[in-house]
Parts: sequence; structure tokens; C-alpha cells
Amino acid sequence: MKIDRAKLLTVAVSLGLTLGLSACSESANSTKVAALDSPTANTSAKETIRPNVIVILADDMQRGVTGFEGHPIIKTPNIDKLAKNGTIFNKGFATSAVCTPSRTTLLTGLYERRHGINFNSNSSMTEDAWSQTYPMLLKEDDYFVGWVGKNHTPIGKNEAKGFGYKSGVMDTSFDYWYASHKHLSFYPKDKKAHRIFKNAKADTQIEIIEEGLENFMEPNEAFQAGYNFLDSRPKDQPFALMINFNVPHANSTGSMQMRESDLDLYKITYRDKLSEITIPKTYVAAKDITTPKLPLAVYNGEYIRTYNYVKTPDTLKERKIREMQTISGIDKLLGKLVHNLEKQGIADNTIIVFTSDHGLMHGEFGLGGKVHLYDPSVRIPMVVYDPRMKNKADQSNELVALVDIAPTLLELTNTPVPVEMQGKSLKPLMQETQAKDVEWRQEIFLENMMTIQNYPRMEGVRTHQWKYVRYFDKQKDGLYEPMSVASINGEQPIYEELFDLVNDPDEINNLINEPANQKIVKQLRAKNAELVKEYRGDKPLNTHLSEKKMKPIDILKG
Repeated sequence: MKIDRAKLLTVAVSLGLTLGLSACSESANSTKVAALDSPTANTSAKETIRPNVIVILADDMQRGVTGFEGHPIIKTPNIDKLAKNGTIFNKGFATSAVCTPSRTTLLTGLYERRHGINFNSNSSMTEDAWSQTYPMLLKEDDYFVGWVGKNHTPIGKNEAKGFGYKSGVMDTSFDYWYASHKHLSFYPKDKKAHRIFKNAKADTQIEIIEEGLENFMEPNEAFQAGYNFLDSRPKDQPFALMINFNVPHANSTGSMQMRESDLDLYKITYRDKLSEITIPKTYVAAKDITTPKLPLAVYNGEYIRTYNYVKTPDTLKERKIREMQTISGIDKLLGKLVHNLEKQGIADNTIIVFTSDHGLMHGEFGLGGKVHLYDPSVRIPMVVYDPRMKNKADQSNELVALVDIAPTLLELTNTPVPVEMQGKSLKPLMQETQAKDVEWRQEIFLENMMTIQNYPRMEGVRTHQWKYVRYFDKQKDGLYEPMSVASINGEQPIYEELFDLVNDPDEINNLINEPANQKIVKQLRAKNAELVKEYRGDKPLNTHLSEKKMKPIDILKG
């Protein structure tokens, strides 16, 4: 049943909420939505004004590189303000530390083992599966949906246009689409594949995205000229906006050139702090590796050239400067976005999520890139801000993940959550009165199914104290779907790790063979087997398979 938004406006109750961002204080005359006290409430909200939703997704952003997380150098005042007024999830995880599967997990609320999308899966999401993602469910429930920036999830198949990214399914699914597929680079307009951005005045990625957001919020006729899909949001309809960056990913930070047209932010900021930039405690330069972290029979230690900057301290520090510059660029954009929300009187009815698709190795143990299940790869910043929330919890130390974002947003907007979603709504953890009593998971499942670029298959379980990881023989790699059930069908690991994260947070000492730990090893092996089976399920993967053979991906090119 369609709801008349205009009529709803006349009956909405003004609560004068003053939680949060500076934007909220200036919209006292705008209509407010009642805060939802119960996690099960889903009938009354559609009789008031439904909240807007904004998800801001960084790319390859490690946990700990913001002011609110205590970084000694970087300045992120707008992200910090969002964190202060939202709920900080101190133990946020990417369950698959690779761009495509992790971003797909965020959209679907499914673990990779279930959604089946990765660089080496040779597949794209079916249109049916896409219809069950949180953006499409919100669209079905009368939200105006927009996507700005990067997409790295292949969707659809048709004879007219092609497979995955070429199908056009995702591009045409959104009411507002100002985005491109795969890596954007720092200067997206340099590449023909990203010609959608040709109308932007800026040349740099973050500022191009910023222009797209400004037009989403307020129409710009010059910006819209020649496009029939850049209509700004209707003022009488709730919106859901996905802002997807390709920074601080190496594809972008590695292509920064300090052009004359670049902002000073990207040329000089933090360069005076070079002597203060630190490298990880467990850092090992390439020339100093004597005993690899993993046996060569498990992982040969060779990573693609995109991550060569970790091989020396000097090149790593230079890259960390660029990463901080782009993160501050994201922060700048957030500040402008919040100001725009404030100006339009909707800041106090707009949910904002800030997070990253996964972390990144900065030379810990001589390793570069992501994919590995060590904490620098899998831990991420995560903040959820809902200005309507009563009795807000400032922080949560529970084990949460990107798989939880989709059900969270659906519940907060009172949109039905599909029973197939495997994540859990974070809403109870966002309310102080409920967080104390909620029963939450005590372990998080981690996995890597990307077998290209030399990486082995991995599975693991992380609790608050322990992390157990198992590795499989690359000689047994094969087609993606059979690999997804290989351990369920009895394939045994060739190597295992166990870390006591309380006493060894840097994951230095592998305790897998210690006699005193065999009880916990047995428990975690059993839990891993249980979770693999649960999250894989017994249904075929809901994907299209390409008839063309998958080629190895050079992440620098995308």
C-alpha cells in the first residue's frame, strides 16, 4: 500500500531532538520523526516521516586512522563529530577482506560463502538476488535511491549489453546514478571507462563525488545537462544514498600526482609530519624477511606490484601520507554533506553510516595488500549515527561486521528484513537500555575465497580472546562453487594458526601446537565447521556464471 507522504507531513510530531551533529541544532522548525524505542517496532513509523539513509564507504581504510580512534596526526573533525554523536563499534570486521566480496556482503547481508561473488568466482549476482539487497528493498518500499562513486559488485546478465558490469542492471536500478565500475583512480576523468564524470568541474575523485552529492541534494542545471538520470531527490520522499569511495585504496593513492589543479590538501598536508609517522611494530622490510610469517608451501609471499610500497619504510611512510590526505578529503566531504542536510532541515532525520570495505596490511610480517585474516586486514572503522535514537549507546565492544549493516538499515527504516539475511541488526547495540541485555554473537566468521594473486583459501573464527585460522592447499584450488563447499565435504587444512589476542594483540605467536591450548583449538575447529556449513547453506549460489574464463586481476588497473 502506497503512503501519501504529504499527508504524513501534516501529522508528524516535532520532538525538537538535539542529539548530534551541528547540523541538527539549526533545524528546529523542521518536522521530526519519533524515535523508535523498541527493536520490534515496525507499524507506527510509516505513519510518521521515515528517516533518510546515507552510507559512506571508504576503500582499504585501516581501523585507527581517525581522530576519534586516537590517531596522533590525522585531522578528521567531521568524522569525529559523527562518532561522538553516533555509536562507535570498536570491534567492527570485514568478514572477507577483499573489495568485491566485502562490498557485496554489505549490500546483501550475506557472507561471501552464501552470496558467491568474488574476483575469481567468474560470476555476477542474479537480478533476483539483487532485488533482495538493502538499496533495492528500500526502493521497493518507496525510497528514492542514489549511488555515487565506485561500484565493485558485478550484477546481472543480458544479451543486449553483456555480463556483470556491462549488463547495465545496476546502473539503471537507481533513481540517481553518478558512479562507475571498478577502480576510479585519483583522476577518474582520465579514463574513458569513467566518462560519466566528464561534466564535473573537478578532476580529483573526492571532489567529483562531492559535486555529484551536491546535485543529488539540490538541482544544478549545468551539472545535469545531457543526463537523464541525475534528477535531484524529491523533497517529499525519503532517500537512501550510497557514497562509495575508491580511497585510500592503492589504485587512487598510487595515482596521485600533485597536479597544479589539486587542492593543497593533496599536495602539502601532513608532509611536515613525516618524522612523526610510525610504521607497525611488527613491520619487516622486504630485504629483512628471513622467516616468512606463513610457510612458503602455504603462501609464497609474492603480492602484486600495487603493494610494493610496503617493502621499504620510506615508501610506506609516503603512502601513509597520501592515505591520510584522502581520508581527510572524505572528512571534508562529510562536513559539507552534513551542512547541506542542516540547510535543508533534514539532518535530524538522516541516518549516517561510516565504515570501510576492509583494512590493509602495512608491511606487518613483511605482508602487503589485504585478503589475509590478520586484524590489520579484517578490522575496520564503523560508526552508525541515528539522530532519532533515544538512550544512545556511545560505544559497543561486541563483535559486529559489514554483514550486519543491511539488516540494521532495514530495521531502522521499518522495512521488512528478508529471513535469508545472515547479519544481525545493530539497533539493540545502539541503545544503552537494550545493549546491556542483548544476547550477541561470541565469535565472528572470517574467510578468503580469492585464490588468484597467489593467495590461499582461508577460514577462521575470531572470538574476543582467540583467533583460529586454517589454510588450504593451493594445488586443490578449482572452480569457485565446489571450493565453497570443499571443507564441508571433508577437505582438511594444510596449516593452522591460533592467536591469544588478549596477550598477543599483534598476532605474533602461533599457539596452535601448544599442549595447553588443545581444548580451545578443538572448540574453535568445531565452531569453524559449524559456521561454514551454516553460512554456505544447502542451496546453489544465486549467481550467473560467465562463459568466459576468469583472468587474474591486476588491482592497479581494476
